[in-house]
Amino acid sequence: MAEQTVFSEMWKAYRGVILHSIVTSFGLDFIVRDQHGGDVDTIHGVRETGQFKNARNAAAYEARGEYDRVAYHHNDAYDSTVRAARDSHAFFDDAYVPGNRIYYGKASGLGTDRKANLDHVIAAHEIHEDRGRVLAGKDGVELANTASNLQFTNEHLNKSMGDMTIEEYIQWREDRGEPLPDDVVAQMREKDSAARKEYERSIAEAYYSSDRFIIDAGVAAAKCGLKMGARQAIGFVFIEIWCACEDEIKTLPSGVSFSDCMKAVATGIQKGFENAKAKYRDLLAQFEQGFVAGAMASLTTTLINIFITTDKNMVRYIRQGYTTVVQVGNILFINPNDLLLGDQLKTAMVALTTGASVIAGTAVGNQIAKTPLGKDEHVGVFVQNFCASLVSGLISCTLLIMIDRSEFIRKVVERLNAYGSVEHEIRETSETFTALAAEIAQYDMTEFTDQVTKLDGFTRQMLKANDDELHELLLDTFEEFGIPLPWNGDFDDFMGNPDNCLVFD
Repeated sequence: MAEQTVFSEMWKAYRGVILHSIVTSFGLDFIVRDQHGGDVDTIHGVRETGQFKNARNAAAYEARGEYDRVAYHHNDAYDSTVRAARDSHAFFDDAYVPGNRIYYGKASGLGTDRKANLDHVIAAHEIHEDRGRVLAGKDGVELANTASNLQFTNEHLNKSMGDMTIEEYIQWREDRGEPLPDDVVAQMREKDSAARKEYERSIAEAYYSSDRFIIDAGVAAAKCGLKMGARQAIGFVFIEIWCACEDEIKTLPSGVSFSDCMKAVATGIQKGFENAKAKYRDLLAQFEQGFVAGAMASLTTTLINIFITTDKNMVRYIRQGYTTVVQVGNILFINPNDLLLGDQLKTAMVALTTGASVIAGTAVGNQIAKTPLGKDEHVGVFVQNFCASLVSGLISCTLLIMIDRSEFIRKVVERLNAYGSVEHEIRETSETFTALAAEIAQYDMTEFTDQVTKLDGFTRQMLKANDDELHELLLDTFEEFGIPLPWNGDFDDFMGNPDNCLVFD
């Protein structure tokens, strides 16, 4: 028999691992549809994209109503702040212009640079239109008129600013060729930063602690988990069918007809389904791993999107990464195949290798998507998947050959296998006790107790007997327990022959 090539031996050992990774990652990934910004609305996400994931949140934003300037500028908090300033009859510091003293009232002779106006640091119109504020379910009038967002400044600056944000106003003055003094710019930005910090804290606390966000995040994680579980399970069944068909076709002799090939494929499909049924535990394990990976990836994506908005590619990388993490964790901590420590670490390395190759292939596919060919509406998707799976397969095979043929790794695995894993030792001990318990369960306890009692009686007599009595007791013991004598005839004559040996059965 010709010696198999390195590649054929490696492929025979790892074909299921490689094919499952490629098929689920590039052939079945349509089951899980990634979205820009994840699957859950976040304050940062709705502001940046201008879109809502949840239709209920989108409807709430559409129902926010038109901006009512009167309502925002004449609520109780706003009016009481104005009243307090007017009743003080005193000059006070301009919040935006260092050194400028302003007065709230109708005193004659006051110019617009000295006359006080109450300003919303974060413009009332901006707060009303803020998708994050609506998502949090906070009242815009109430938020606009909190103490941290109300500051007195001079009438000239306030009216020229209008509904612009502070940054927009600073830039507007620059564009007009009338830049604000540096100390004014610094003061305005300081007040703006403090007001926004309190504003963001308020809406973040309201939304991220709400039942709506928690339920949406949980539902999204469950859906992603189910889809990923289905993806992994379907991939497992598909690979069983593929391998069974491959084995059937290999058994065909040369010169067979097309119909014979089709029959072999049909037989392979049937056997593949039967193999998948017989390996239902592995099938369930694939579903469980996929579910855990999908749920964790969804929750992680949601958490990240609280701070930055992830694109579709990043979401996919996160999913692929968690698939690998769960597989490796299952091998290292659960060890379902009862591997020795060295084999356990080698198998984990194989899982990491295939996971890394999938991520690399995905990255190549994403780059291909940016090319004119990748953007083509007819063949773009096929080119992307082909290139991605090709790169992933080549990297997987290359790295697995290195792992499988490395003398250093082989020696490390052999040395570590000598120690075994904790799980393996526990299983071995458990199996030993199980076998012993089964053996004891077959004993006739009445007979066993009777024999122990008899043996105890003979032992007590032997302790008290002299040499002649001991000889008789030993003979009686052999006879009582049915033990054949290790000699024939007279004992002295038997032992007198140097060629004889005592044999105890």
